[in-house]
Amino acid sequence: MATEIQKGTILVHRVFDVAGEISLPRAEQLLSDQAKGPRLKFPTDTRRAIIIKESPLKADLGEEMLSLAGVNHKVRLFSRIWNYGVITVTIELPIPPGTSWTDLVGMAAALEKSEEIELLAVSRKDALKSRIMPALSHPADWEISEDYITYIVEKADGSDDPKAFIRKVDVAALILAESKELLVDDHRNFLVESATQYSRSDLAIIDWNSALLIEPDGERDVADVIEFSLTHLLEFRYYDEMLDRKLDQLYDTMEQKRESVGNIFRNFYDAAAEDSSSKYMEFSEFLGRLENSLKTVGDPYLATVFRASAMEFHFDDWKKSISRKMETLAQISQILHGEVNTRRSHWLEIIIIILITIEVVPFLYGLLK
Repeated sequence: MATEIQKGTILVHRVFDVAGEISLPRAEQLLSDQAKGPRLKFPTDTRRAIIIKESPLKADLGEEMLSLAGVNHKVRLFSRIWNYGVITVTIELPIPPGTSWTDLVGMAAALEKSEEIELLAVSRKDALKSRIMPALSHPADWEISEDYITYIVEKADGSDDPKAFIRKVDVAALILAESKELLVDDHRNFLVESATQYSRSDLAIIDWNSALLIEPDGERDVADVIEFSLTHLLEFRYYDEMLDRKLDQLYDTMEQKRESVGNIFRNFYDAAAEDSSSKYMEFSEFLGRLENSLKTVGDPYLATVFRASAMEFHFDDWKKSISRKMETLAQISQILHGEVNTRRSHWLEIIIIILITIEVVPFLYGLLK
């Protein structure tokens, strides 16, 4: 007998970097007619409580009709605005009651291929950005965004025992959105073993591209932590790509700029070094925010979810990559400073010799007359 879902939701996330910073109080004023309820807060239960240092602003973006595999679905859209320049757009798609697990996997495959979702999310992001533009510091549109899908099952055949449920259904097919190929047991077993639980009635499986949550009470705190992690993944990718560009620019500068008599008192690398220091401080601040954003009280279940997300999103690898590039940037800037200062000293020595010659030659000429 096929497993059916009686109640559930699919959250399709798109994460965009739109500015250096966003003033949330100012954005809240600009969206006074659109701001949706209080800022994001996790449960106050001391066993699970987590506090985000500066909670994002939530805005309701209305409803739309979305076509998936020829079937129209009514979806709700909402956004969260984060103070570090990130906007997330989430498309909330209810799972039709009675949907079989096989059909759910088919929906997952259709979601992965849908271009309509991308267009819908980008259009909503652009409209929201325009409305809060006065609240943005250093607005920009980075071409790279993050996407993620969270499947929330509230009630399904056998879901009252989540551990047994995930062994009965093909979790790997859903997580990987693979509706055609029969996946090997290794994928399925790995995902089943990676599941985390807070109680016997709930469960979370977090992978790099999507997550399955069994939440009989319909709580969204785990989904919110995953979204929070996605915003930091995008920031890691931004800093990594930005450092690649800075290093390329520095290499180009080394090839193009040459010190000469006309510019010996100008250091073409001063700006690069100053910018490097600024970016280093900016990245250090980002790491500090990442480490201090989540404060746990009592049992760290949601912190465990955050760490699982960080592991799946390879936060440590991104951090190491960026740190190496920061060190390279600092070393190159230091070397260039040394070379330019040495060259400048040589020119100053030549000037001093010329000045002495100007003084001595007339004197010697007078003696010889």
